[in-house]
Amino acid sequence: MRKILAILAAGKGERLRPLTETRPKPLMPVLGESMLCRHLKNLAGMFDETIVVVSYMSGSIKEAAARCGYSVRIVEQGGEHGTGHAVARAMEAGGPGLYTIIYSDLLLGSKSYKAIARMGSPSIGVVWVKEASRYGVVELGDGRVLAIREKPQRAAEALVFAGVMRLPWELLEYFKKLKPSPRGELEATDAITEASRDHEIRAEPLDPGEWLDIGRPWDLLVANRLVLEWELRRQDIRGDVSPSAHIEGPVLVEEGAVVGHHTVVEGPSYIGKGAHVGPNAHVRPYTVLLEGAHVGFSSQVKASIIMEHSKAPHLNYVGDSIIGEHSNLGAGTITANLRFDNATVKMRVKGVKTDTGLRKLGAVTGGYVKTGINVSIMPGVKIGSRAVIMPGCVVWRDVESGEVYKC
Repeated sequence: MRKILAILAAGKGERLRPLTETRPKPLMPVLGESMLCRHLKNLAGMFDETIVVVSYMSGSIKEAAARCGYSVRIVEQGGEHGTGHAVARAMEAGGPGLYTIIYSDLLLGSKSYKAIARMGSPSIGVVWVKEASRYGVVELGDGRVLAIREKPQRAAEALVFAGVMRLPWELLEYFKKLKPSPRGELEATDAITEASRDHEIRAEPLDPGEWLDIGRPWDLLVANRLVLEWELRRQDIRGDVSPSAHIEGPVLVEEGAVVGHHTVVEGPSYIGKGAHVGPNAHVRPYTVLLEGAHVGFSSQVKASIIMEHSKAPHLNYVGDSIIGEHSNLGAGTITANLRFDNATVKMRVKGVKTDTGLRKLGAVTGGYVKTGINVSIMPGVKIGSRAVIMPGCVVWRDVESGEVYKC
């Protein structure tokens, strides 16, 4: 029987805005690679064919899949109609076979990938989470799936659907018969519930310490911190480091990167290809600088992600923040990352103020943002892509995409 991997990569990622205004959710970066590439690297070699279902920014995903170096088949979903519809499109395109289906926005560690490889059929992956209202809560009987309740309003810690399935082609009929849920989508979890009435679908547990749904902006920070801990065990210097620079702890400096004079880099940290740090800069632990990023004179970056070709060129402080690609921080721009009352930081997600659970969290900016000199950005503020912040401003609220924010 043919073994087919299907990666669902069609969602817009509205909760991840402003990061998804300029790149699709499957291309969120973890260290130097996209989520999509991580899945392909860890899973594609075990299958006869790999299908990637796309819709939003499909051209970018096609280009990224090609750059990953794996042969994949791109299937257009034809609009965002829900995960159940995406599964049906993958199975219709692939034909008879045994399908391993995975959501593209999951961060998985090596134990989780091994567990997926061992899954029986039919089965779904399940994981314990503390905030179950964001997921499909799984009801079990003797290890068998009885039902999945999608996003119950009140649910604390519970066993939830982990976004992974292993299904025979014969179960396609349950996905083709789906009706829209109360959310107006064709839900894969509804199809699994219907199929469980006629078939014994097993629940395969995944390690909660090696599973993360990247659904909100701060999840990307957490994901990169986890991977730094999982995968970076020693110093790996491939770029050019000045003799007067100090590298401490596990740090990966990629080829073409430059660490300039009198610069301190503390690990675990990642310095991407072509990035430039210094002179007299300070990179603190859990920082990720992507390709072409620049941290310049007297700038300090702590536990943050600075995306491709973005600049914190002089006298900047970036703490627990994400700076989108091709952005430029004016001299003296700083991000505040701690509330005066030491409470956890709130951030708006789809217009709803949400407790991030993080005591330290700075700003999240989209791509192509520019700030003037001496700008201060308060904790939990989001700045939309292509926004401009005028000099001397204190940014207390979220800034819309393309907005010119004046003091």
